Amino acid sequence: MVRTTWFVTTLSACFGLLSCSVGYAGTLNLHGDALPGWTGTIPFSSGNLMGTIDYAVFTAADFNANFAGEGYVPGGPVVYTYQVFNTGTDHVSTEIVGIVNPANTIGTFDTPEINDVNALTAAFVGTNAQWFFDPAIDTGESSWGLAFSSPNLPMVGAGVTINGGSGVIVVGLPTPSDIPIPEPASIALLACGGLMTFLRRRWN
Repeated sequence: MVRTTWFVTTLSACFGLLSCSVGYAGTLNLHGDALPGWTGTIPFSSGNLMGTIDYAVFTAADFNANFAGEGYVPGGPVVYTYQVFNTGTDHVSTEIVGIVNPANTIGTFDTPEINDVNALTAAFVGTNAQWFFDPAIDTGESSWGLAFSSPNLPMVGAGVTINGGSGVIVVGLPTPSDIPIPEPASIALLACGGLMTFLRRRWN
């Protein structure tokens, strides 16, 4: 509990709230168990390729509390999740999220609220997380939940939504930063150091 509280407090202090326009209200957008400031919806549009991407970043424990048994099993302490909604006339064949820092397991997950098009493949390709859909996501459909985990805290990044040929860049998606989550021992030392400083100031 101390580690989770410290993690969330540090996250809120290090990164401001990410404001995004609201599209579809999927199960990820505004999820109550997501890390503060790391849930929302981002629109994309390029010609007939249009839609939104819901996202949420969870601790692995909170992800499992909500989505255990739905397909994806996280491998690391932070879980990055996305869901693509297609509102244009072009289909969506691939979703890519840029990753320049460490990530581990990748996959998809399903819930009664999601329940549309699963990815045929989910893989790390170079410095990207990539989900390929065949059949593609057609007008009015959404993807399953897309997920990967990382040992690092989130930052604002970008991705690409592709319709088989052309694509559109989606700016504002969460992606791992270069800041790893401290080990529990390090957190304890930081807490003790802060307490000692407070006591010294109080009694001096």
